[in-house]
Amino acid sequence: MSMRRILTILFCLSLLSLPMNANAQTSGAAVSLECEDIPLIVTDPLAGANDSFECTVSNPTAYVEKIAIQVTSDGLASSAPGEIYVDAGSNETFNVTVAWNPSMQGNRTITVSASVQEINNVPPPNTASSQATTFIEFDYDYSANGCTTAWDITSSNYGSYQYIQLQIGTLNATDNSTQHVGNITLELNYSAAPIHAENFALLSIMGCYDDTIFHRVIDNFMIQGGDFTNYDGSGGHAASWQGFCNGQASTNSSCGGSGSNAWTIPAEANNGLSHSPYVLSMAKTAAPNTAGSQFFIVDDSSQNHLDELHTVFGKVLDGTSVVDSISAMTTGQNDRPVVDVIIEQAIVVSGVDYDPDSDGINNEADNCPDDANPNQEDFDNDNMGDACDEDNDNDLVNNSDDAFPFDVTEHSDFDGDGIGDNADADDDNDGLNDTDDAFDNDANETTDTDGDGIGNNADADDDGDGIVDESDNCPLVANADQADADNDGVGTACDADETEEETPTVPALGLAVTGMVVLLASIIARRD
Repeated sequence: MSMRRILTILFCLSLLSLPMNANAQTSGAAVSLECEDIPLIVTDPLAGANDSFECTVSNPTAYVEKIAIQVTSDGLASSAPGEIYVDAGSNETFNVTVAWNPSMQGNRTITVSASVQEINNVPPPNTASSQATTFIEFDYDYSANGCTTAWDITSSNYGSYQYIQLQIGTLNATDNSTQHVGNITLELNYSAAPIHAENFALLSIMGCYDDTIFHRVIDNFMIQGGDFTNYDGSGGHAASWQGFCNGQASTNSSCGGSGSNAWTIPAEANNGLSHSPYVLSMAKTAAPNTAGSQFFIVDDSSQNHLDELHTVFGKVLDGTSVVDSISAMTTGQNDRPVVDVIIEQAIVVSGVDYDPDSDGINNEADNCPDDANPNQEDFDNDNMGDACDEDNDNDLVNNSDDAFPFDVTEHSDFDGDGIGDNADADDDNDGLNDTDDAFDNDANETTDTDGDGIGNNADADDDGDGIVDESDNCPLVANADQADADNDGVGTACDADETEEETPTVPALGLAVTGMVVLLASIIARRD
């Protein structure tokens, strides 16, 4: 073999050993897909909307690829480019748009798929695809929009919300707690006043009426509430845009810059319904089409003079006694009750048989409507069942802090012996009755000689004379001068015998006895 041929072969072999270009390392079709995560979407669930997220598709091959894009989603409308061409070794970014209908809630899954259809304009020899999954989570926020929605009444199904329950409480001014007093269940009349009924249902669903008050109460007339902005009858507005700004027809929902605060709804007063006892009607100004959110409930009287002026759109189905009790309350300035009457919640119910805690007790009659308590026990007879009463024995100590939640005379048990401190003769169980114990809640102390609030066991100066017990010749008797007339180590203040003729000491007695013995011995010796 010639040298030239050998060199040619070696050169070819060296070429084979060189690495290929990165763009040419993958043979056949290949693709990868990545999509960004979608953050939590806080939305008005009564209005449809849309959002989008970004995906990136990559082509690692040496060919131009035609890639098909498909999107599947859980209950969402979705759209994306049907196909994308991606150059060799390149990537392309595209957007996926998802849209949702009113009342969409919870977590939803969106799956995006990319599959190669062609490489360099011909079908690929292999199948290549990639998939990315993105989750979208919905949450509600009504406060951000001031209890309003872009929802369209004419295209909704909210007419199915026929029954609304107002859960009523009164305010305890001492601790700002609310005492539940009962419920008022309302039936809305969509046939006679569809816009008013829908408006009231929306305001209830969105929580606008929660924690508002009945700001105007007139006995033998009505109880009025629904001002969720000012709480005095000067505020509130409609739940949705209905073509009126403070009673004036308009085509602009911005209402000259006032926005939703000026939204009102058209009158539906000529519907044949009368202001008979316990009907639900809408408050407004003297001008037409000015109803917003304020409503009133007629008490056990009839107010026919309001017919065709105010729109009747419902009635009390259950809870007329609660209406009467509110109507009879003492009022002050501007007919506002002296004790605030609060709508704790306005919720959608299925009717008078509503039983949210499933304890077999109708919500209206249930003394704990949100806590299962089929036996309806109420230890302190305050109309709040034991299952939800924070102070079962009404001793002003919460159950969580009360060692005896069902005993109005006891709330603490210092020594944990099962006997309340009021009945226990020895609260700290130190063997000394409370009447004799200066520290009846301290098992380590019983006395306080100097009355300084520090027990003798812990007090370094029991008698309070300024001299510590270790150096004090009368530690339990104040003797600041430490006088000790007989120098016996016991101070004069506490020495029972301070004279110099005290009992002789043992050595003196010994000498006397010795002397007597010697004398007696000498006498005997002389006789002998």
